[in-house]
Amino acid sequence: MKHVIIGTAGHVDHGKTALVKALTGVDTDRLEEEKRRGVTIEPGFAYLDFDDGSRAGLIDVPGHEKFIRNMLAGAGGVDLAMLIVAADEGVMPQTREHLGILTQLGISDGLVVITKIDKADTDWLELVIDDIEQLIKGTFLEGKPFMQVSAHTGEGISELKKALHTMQSNTIEKDTDKPFRLPIDRVFPVDGFGIVVTGTLIEGSVKVGDTAIILPSGEKAPVRNIQVHGDNAESAFAGQRTAISLAGVKRGTVERGDVITAEGALNVSSIIDVKLSVLPESSRTIKNSSELHLYHGARTMLAKVFLIEKSELHNAESCYARLKLKEPLPCKRGDRFVVRFYSPLETIGGGIILDSTPQGRLSRNEATIDALKIREQGSTEDVANLAAYELGTVFTEKQLCSRADIDSKACSEAIILLIEKSEIVELMPGKYISDKVLDKQAKLCQELLESYHNEYPLRAGMNIAELRQKLIPNADTSEATAVIKALEGTGVIKLSDKVAALPDFAIKYNPTQQKIHDKLSAELLNCKYDVKSPDELSTLFSKNEKRDFEQVFESMVSSGEVVMITPQIYWQNSAYNEAIELIESHFDNNDEITLAQCRDMLSTSRKYALALLEYLDGRQVTKMQGDARKLAKGFEVL
Repeated sequence: MKHVIIGTAGHVDHGKTALVKALTGVDTDRLEEEKRRGVTIEPGFAYLDFDDGSRAGLIDVPGHEKFIRNMLAGAGGVDLAMLIVAADEGVMPQTREHLGILTQLGISDGLVVITKIDKADTDWLELVIDDIEQLIKGTFLEGKPFMQVSAHTGEGISELKKALHTMQSNTIEKDTDKPFRLPIDRVFPVDGFGIVVTGTLIEGSVKVGDTAIILPSGEKAPVRNIQVHGDNAESAFAGQRTAISLAGVKRGTVERGDVITAEGALNVSSIIDVKLSVLPESSRTIKNSSELHLYHGARTMLAKVFLIEKSELHNAESCYARLKLKEPLPCKRGDRFVVRFYSPLETIGGGIILDSTPQGRLSRNEATIDALKIREQGSTEDVANLAAYELGTVFTEKQLCSRADIDSKACSEAIILLIEKSEIVELMPGKYISDKVLDKQAKLCQELLESYHNEYPLRAGMNIAELRQKLIPNADTSEATAVIKALEGTGVIKLSDKVAALPDFAIKYNPTQQKIHDKLSAELLNCKYDVKSPDELSTLFSKNEKRDFEQVFESMVSSGEVVMITPQIYWQNSAYNEAIELIESHFDNNDEITLAQCRDMLSTSRKYALALLEYLDGRQVTKMQGDARKLAKGFEVL
């Protein structure tokens, strides 16, 4: 079933509450003070049943200027608006203000209802209609039906009801698969149920037993009971007026203006980037650093404005801006808001949230404006691609959802499309990076390695652990390693066991160094396992060659030509590989190896056999049990 909310809007005492009663039979003036004063203070709620069995929620919002905050709270979930104008008075100040608010809240459908037609003659009524047509020109109500009614006599009520039913039938049904969100406009305790909150469910669906997150506090509470239009229900859907009982919540924990939602559905921020607009009829100017009253859902707070594209914002103008809020606001991209002048208090405009978690300091450069244009006008895929780049590192789907301000389902679909276009790279299951960020990492990596090769021309490359830290500081090791592997896959770098280098880099010895290299290589190859220590090897060369010896020896180790077994034992690579193959072959037919077996197998002394076994223990290839070694992680780790 389609769930639609119809809202009234208009000047005080123009017959909104009487009209709702004529349509539904419900008197929405529920407070004693409202009945005494004859004006609506809090939004009132009823439901309108149609002949085909369908039903719409109906909100009667206050018209008096002093109660504008409550009007905004009620209008937040409206799908269809009835702009109500009394025939005997015509267009009045709050008529204009309410129409401006409906426009800023993004309401796109509705009709005009002229009430109290029993109190106006034909000539006067024509003038009123002319004024209304001028008022709504260029708004969402231009070209929409004009209904003339009298709640007192009943004239036009059935025709209005039919018109509302037609509009309800044509309203696009809300997506109930999104995470649920309910801005709270009332909070009260009920014996046996605990704390009850009410509001219009503006997104998703919620059922009894779900966990609700109270924002901005972040406290969790199970949904104990749900009522829709006063009747108990197992679930509620977007577009329904809903009362929810929250289990285990203490008084004062939740208040009007808070939001209950599914976990991870909203960001909570004190800074937002927006598209800000001033109403065409406003005489006020918004300047940099102006303070305004901001209304979002059922919440209101002060906000300081920092314009991005202009120094001043005049009537009928709009631009991008950053708002610094006095309180944390639960919100997301696409949310609508209204702003009122600080003093005197009057509605001057509103806008749409484009970025609920802006990154870094405010910048007015072209890149900032281009990013905000994407967030305003781009597709979900465009916004996800932008957010992936803005994250600047490896990210999960959850992190992208938050940065892009999109729900999980839309995010998953966007990631699949972006991977197909090679604009996002999946580094490992559930971990991604923007292709543009990977390009930046490639350039940085090239710069780091080029600098390293210039400083250490005889080393085979930079230690991979060092590169990880310099390339992606403080990143998870597995994520940083995945980035480096991706760079290897694109040919940006080449990797060996421990070092990274530029693809075209090769160690180049001068003639003296080449002689030292050849002599060292022959010595190590000849000694095989029973090698000299580095200090002993250095004695093979003259004092004048000592510096070159140290550089060449370090170079041979860094390139893997020589393998360090211990700080005093280094084997030529071919000897090392032969020893590993012998030990691995032994384990093909045996569960363990002893020191004596290793010594005999290598035809070497106990000293070198023990060094190799301890080396394998240290690499977690084997582990010692009693007097023997058994396989641990195995030779694959090498």
